[in-house]
Amino acid sequence: MEAPQILRVAISSDQPIYRRGLTWLLQQLKDVQLVGEACCADEAFQLCQMTEPDLLLVDVYRALEESLLLVRRVAERWPHIKVALLLDGDHSPALDGLEGRPLYSFSRDLTEDEFKVALAQVRRDERIHGPQQGVTHMMFERAPDEPESDTREYSRIAFPPAPPSSAELMTRELAMAGKIQADILPEEAPIIPGWDISGVLQPARETSGDFYDFIPLSPHKWGVVVADVSDKGMGAALLMALSSTLFRTFAGRYPTLPAVTLSTISERILSDTRGGMFVTAFLGVFEAHTGRLVYANGGHPPGYLISLRRGKESIERLRPTGMAMGVDEQTRWRQKEVRMEPGDLLVLYTDGITEAESPQGDFFGEERLLEVVLARMHSPARDIQNALIDAVHRFAGSAQDDVALIVMRRLA
Repeated sequence: MEAPQILRVAISSDQPIYRRGLTWLLQQLKDVQLVGEACCADEAFQLCQMTEPDLLLVDVYRALEESLLLVRRVAERWPHIKVALLLDGDHSPALDGLEGRPLYSFSRDLTEDEFKVALAQVRRDERIHGPQQGVTHMMFERAPDEPESDTREYSRIAFPPAPPSSAELMTRELAMAGKIQADILPEEAPIIPGWDISGVLQPARETSGDFYDFIPLSPHKWGVVVADVSDKGMGAALLMALSSTLFRTFAGRYPTLPAVTLSTISERILSDTRGGMFVTAFLGVFEAHTGRLVYANGGHPPGYLISLRRGKESIERLRPTGMAMGVDEQTRWRQKEVRMEPGDLLVLYTDGITEAESPQGDFFGEERLLEVVLARMHSPARDIQNALIDAVHRFAGSAQDDVALIVMRRLA
C-alpha cells in the first residue's frame, strides 16, 4: 500500500498564544509536516518563498485586508499553494472578488476534532497535488441569482447545523488546553546524582495557570522554575504554555543570569500578549556538584531553604527580587546566591498552597507549610511533597486553587 503523502503546512498569526495552539495541533497529526510559522503577512510571504508549503493557514483576527492581500500575492506567485483563512465571524462579503484563488475558509473557533476534519477534507481535495483544472468543493456558496453550475473558488467547511452550547465549547477548549499543558510539563523530576528531587502540579480544573520545570543547562547545571499565571481558564492556560517555552528558551541563552532571563521573558510577555495578564515566577540555577543556587524571584511566594545543623533549624526565605513579569516595561530584577549543603532542603511552591482557604475562611499559610515540612525533614522529597499536598486537601476540602510544588534535597 502506498504511504499517504505528507501535507506540508505553514501558519501565519499575529496572536502568539493562538499561533502556539495551532503549532501544537499540527504537531500531533500524522502525515502533516509544519514547515514554519509567521507572525505577519510579509513574513508569511517570505515563508512561502522559502518552503512552498501545500497549505498556508492564515489567522484573520484583525488584519483582514492584509490577509486578503497575502492571498492574492501567494496565488499569483505560487498558484499551487492552497490558503485557508481562519475567520472570526462571517467575512464572506469580504471574500467576494477572490474567485479563481485556491482558497478555503475555516471558523477561527474550530475545536480540535473539527480542525482535524477540516484538514482531512483539504487533504482529500484533488487540487492539493493535482492540476488547477476544475474545482472540488466541500460546501458551495452561491448567490441567489447564480446558475446551478456556477461555483466559487473558496470553500467553507460544513459541520452539523446545530452549534454546540457555550458550555460545550468551553469544555472542549479547556480539554485542548489541558492536553497542551500535559505535553509541556516534565513527566518526572530529573535523576541527578547526589540529589533527591520531586515535583508535582495539581490543577483545580481541567487546566492550570501554574507550572514547574527542570531545565538542563549543562552537565552540572540545571534551571528550576515554579511559576503562576494570573487569572484562570483558557487564556491563563495558553499564557502558561507560552511562558514555559520562553523559560526554556531564555534560561538556556542566559544560563548564569536568571535575572536577565526574567527581564527578557517579561519583555516578550508585554509585546506578545495584550490581555493584561502577568506571571509570577521563581527561577533558580543550581550547580549539582557544588550546591550553589543563583536565583531571581519575580513577585512569587518565597522559597524556603531549610537546614538542620547540630540539631538546630535554619530557615532562609528566598524572597522576591523584583515584581511579577508582564507588568511594567521598566522593571528589572536582582539575583541572589545561596548554597545548599548536604542535608539541606529547598521547597518551592505556588500560592495555591499558602492561600488555600478552609471552610471557616482561614488560610493555610506559611506557618502550616513549614510545620508539615519540618515534621518530615528526614523523609524522602516525594514523601514531603505528598504530605504537604494531603495537608492542603484536608484543610481546604474542595475549595482549592492550582498547586505547583518542588521539593529538593542535597544528599549527604
